[in-house]
Amino acid sequence: MDDFKRKAPPTDEDQKPAARSHGTGQHVAPDAAPEWRSVSVQIDRPTSLAGVNFRRPHGSEELITTTKDSPSSKLGSSTSNKNWWPTRLRPVPPFYPLDRSSRFIADELEIVVNRISEANRVLSIHAQYDNENATAELKTSENGEMFLSLFKTSNGQEGVCVEIQRRKGDSISYHRYARCILDVAAGELDIKEHVKKNGDDIDLVYIKKVNRLNNLEVPNDAASERGDAIVAVEIAHGLLMKDRMDARLLGLESLCLLTDPRKTGSRTALITSRVVLLGTPQIDEEDFIDGGDETPFQEIQKTILSLVQFRRIGEESDFDDDKGESSEEEHITILHNLALAVLANALDVILNEDMLAEGDFSSPSAPEEVTRCNRRRIDTAESISERFLEDSLECGGGSESKEIMKTLITELGKANMKPHNACLSAKCLRSLCRASDKARNRAKELGAKAVVQTALDVGTRTHLKLERECSKVMTELKKTNTE
Repeated sequence: MDDFKRKAPPTDEDQKPAARSHGTGQHVAPDAAPEWRSVSVQIDRPTSLAGVNFRRPHGSEELITTTKDSPSSKLGSSTSNKNWWPTRLRPVPPFYPLDRSSRFIADELEIVVNRISEANRVLSIHAQYDNENATAELKTSENGEMFLSLFKTSNGQEGVCVEIQRRKGDSISYHRYARCILDVAAGELDIKEHVKKNGDDIDLVYIKKVNRLNNLEVPNDAASERGDAIVAVEIAHGLLMKDRMDARLLGLESLCLLTDPRKTGSRTALITSRVVLLGTPQIDEEDFIDGGDETPFQEIQKTILSLVQFRRIGEESDFDDDKGESSEEEHITILHNLALAVLANALDVILNEDMLAEGDFSSPSAPEEVTRCNRRRIDTAESISERFLEDSLECGGGSESKEIMKTLITELGKANMKPHNACLSAKCLRSLCRASDKARNRAKELGAKAVVQTALDVGTRTHLKLERECSKVMTELKKTNTE
């Protein structure tokens, strides 16, 4: 109560300057007014999932800043990473609930940043880094989008808080990527050893489990499997021909699955790949179409070529990458990427047709069936590739015709902005150059070597899959026709 006692009565000289008027002509002495005291109360905020208290600090320690001469600005001085060097680290804002995909890491900022950047490169994630705000926009090859943020802990404990948010795309794929990135950032996972053991595809370990289950099942009859494959292709055709963007997206995603022999049967992948490249499902002399109508299959071929070459379906207007993305243009961008993926899968299946045929038809009890099937095949990978190159010239019609080789090389030249599309284009070029001498010579005439070398440098820095595909393309371009 001593703090609230009245002070000693002031003198007359002290009252004159301190007297106040309330508009009534009366003066109020200062000792008649109450005194107010304030107390600063600091309440701890709840801890995050990592068990760290993220309380906003007071004073000048609000930001961790670095200068050009500081160690944090020279990320990569000890490693080859020079993609990301944050200039400051913010604390977690007040009333900001951290996402469940967050982790506190008790390591230096430079080490954490190097780990995350290397994880993005090895996982082939297209990352756009913001050095000023210590954030990164991540885009996966499955068209999923994530947002990564680095925060400073403000409870006096040294370390970095890493948070990943899902923006778009499949939630299951997002959790696989987020878990992997956070484990690498915390130093709990060696990403290079992980990729060496399980492959550079995030879903490959799960695909292997599905293949083991499929091998336990009794194989279907060839005619029955062929009928199921044609029905599946016709369903995808029906979706592609609709006006709704979501239906077209489902149709292309179905074709991606049907042309991937790891996710479907070998014969199904062969049939769908023939439809994509030639507009017909016929593989050998015994195949035939009931009724002889191949119009749906030819429309699938034209749709894939139209999306790859002109970024459109049919006679619709195409879109320019340089313009701002509307909702419809964003859908077209995804459809263009999926069409490249379908084309890359189909060319790879045709290139490895012999191996797939053996896996589909051969068995220890009847090895002679493999030779019989190969003898009845009506064309080779070289003839299929050259027919596909000729059909691509007729896709646009008239003066609008574009050469597919030139389109793929142009797409590869955009590796710095669209590495996922560039990777798929490199995969298509590798298959075409390996299957056909004509395609290899044409790629050399169009100056593919310089474009591939530039894309290879981009892949070496930021995108492992692009690096590997460009290395394979460069190997094919160095070959001669006799080889």
